[in-house]
Amino acid sequence: MSDDHLYLNKYRAFFKAREKAHGYEFQHAPTGNVPPPKVSFLHRLRWWTFNRGERLKQIRAARDRRLQDIVQLKKPSSQ
Repeated sequence: MSDDHLYLNKYRAFFKAREKAHGYEFQHAPTGNVPPPKVSFLHRLRWWTFNRGERLKQIRAARDRRLQDIVQLKKPSSQ
């Protein structure tokens, strides 16, 4: 199969409707696999690590911060 005309119909539809476009449509965001954000640590992880509890606290704190950011997005501002 040739890739020459793979997106031709999408480009054609865009150029037909380009005068009516008013910016990005956030309700039609692209979907796909997004890797989760990583938590970085001061020291490298070793199999004999004694501070496993501290690392788990950092991971949970990062998770809770991200959850709070999501919750704040859903709440209307009180201004």
